[in-house]
Parts: sequence; C-alpha cells; structure tokens
Amino acid sequence: MKKIIAILCAAILGMGAASAQVDKGDFAVGANFIYGSGIKNFGVGARIQYTPIDHVRGEFGMNYFFQKDYVNMWDMNLNAEYLVNLYQQRLYIYPIVGLSYARSTFDADKFFKDHGIEGDKDKFNDNAFGLNLGAGVEYKLSNHWGVTLEYRHSIMKDLDQGVFGIGANYKF
Repeated sequence: MKKIIAILCAAILGMGAASAQVDKGDFAVGANFIYGSGIKNFGVGARIQYTPIDHVRGEFGMNYFFQKDYVNMWDMNLNAEYLVNLYQQRLYIYPIVGLSYARSTFDADKFFKDHGIEGDKDKFNDNAFGLNLGAGVEYKLSNHWGVTLEYRHSIMKDLDQGVFGIGANYKF
C-alpha cells in the first residue's frame, strides 16, 4: 500500500512539473504502426503535431489499414492531447480527445473475379464520422526524437474500433 501511495504522490508531483519539452509553438511530424480491433488488421499512419499553448498539442493524422478480406480502410483524425510530465521532461502521458472520419471500401469486382463469378461489379463504400477517446505515452529520446505508445477508440456508427499504435515523432 505504501508503494502505491508513493507512486501516486510522485505522479501528482510530476504533473505539476511539466516543462520546456512541450512549449507553445512546438511542431512535429511522426509515423506509426497500428492495429485496428474492428477491422482486425494492421496498418500504417502519419501525423502532424502542433502545440498552440503550453502542454496542449493538436494532431492531424491519417491511417491506412492494409487490405483484408477485400476490404480497404483508412481514417483521418483531428485530436487534442494534454501532455503531463511524469519523469524529467522525458516521459509524458496524455489523454486523447478528437474527431475522426473513416472510409472503408469493399472491392466486389475483385471478390467476384477471385471466386469465378462473371460480370462487372462495383466497389461499395462506407463512410462514418465519429469521436476519438484514448490515451498515450511518449518518451523523449532526445530534443528532436520521441517514441509513442497509444490507444484510441473511435466511436462511429458501423465502424466502431480501437486502434493501438506504436510510433516515432521528430520535433523541429
């Protein structure tokens, strides 16, 4: 019990010590490797981050999930993150709140062709807007490089899914 209280106290003290590593005007780009629980497949993503005020970072990201069972999917996200320093301006945690747009495409032509069915078929698309909720951890390797581990849940009609990601950022 004493260890838990000590860890909580250290975390609370660390929250008040957020510092120069997350300052107004910071700009970064990043890439990540992802897994979508709804589509049950892996993908890749890219993001641009900007810190308009100290400790609050805005992020625009795009993710592409590899084709599986004749379905392609991609999403775009606009998120806000509040970075909390946990350890010496190197280790941060952050909640994620934002908006998402996703598009999935079923390639019926390829499906029918692969299954020996004659005729021209089309692609069927599904689009959805939704809300993102999640959390992440970032570790600064240097003044420019950081690595991240994130979980974001996109709440959407018919395309609801959790997205796990591991990535790297480069801060200018």
